[in-house]
Amino acid sequence: MELWLASSDLRQIERMMGLGIFAGVITNPRVVAQADRRPEDLFKALCELAPAAWYQLRDADLNTMTAEAQRMLAIDPAKMRIKVPATLAGFGVVSRLAAQGLDVMATCVPTAAWLCFALAAGATRIAPYGGMLQKRGLTSKRGEVIQMQQIIDRQAPDVTICTGVYDVTELPEYATAGVKSFFVWGKDVDTFLDQPLVGEALAEFGGDWQKIAER
Repeated sequence: MELWLASSDLRQIERMMGLGIFAGVITNPRVVAQADRRPEDLFKALCELAPAAWYQLRDADLNTMTAEAQRMLAIDPAKMRIKVPATLAGFGVVSRLAAQGLDVMATCVPTAAWLCFALAAGATRIAPYGGMLQKRGLTSKRGEVIQMQQIIDRQAPDVTICTGVYDVTELPEYATAGVKSFFVWGKDVDTFLDQPLVGEALAEFGGDWQKIAER
């Protein structure tokens, strides 16, 4: 299982990467904008703190997106990862990057049908946007993500869905369905990692530790 932190807060990232449970940092344009610095400078710093960092390309034509991808990959070829908007031009970029043997994520994939195009283009990772369907009353985000996972299991088992979780209880639900990669928003991560039951269990040992210390 992989967990990614969706954040551009360098202090938070340094603290969370030290826990050893995050595979790295994942971003979108909103997360990058919150850093208020040049993307190249931000991702150089992210690569110094995290094992890997995902950057999302601007929506543009095929050659413009390809050039942007190569420029960002050059920051740290071993750690930089590229997210590509799942537009028609984006599928072309996915195909080009996949042909280079790169781990490339198709993002803004709203439906299981659109997933099929991303798979055909050669995406190795998928960021589903099922929440868009749920807001329109068409289907549940969970249902669409699970259908995507079922398609992947049958058609492209080496591809990984990376879905955002908005409540910690979603993790076991998606994991049971076979989803292996998740991202947690920086604003939620401290809440996700706070489990009162653990503290209650450890508090029960307080007296025992006191006795041990007195020996």
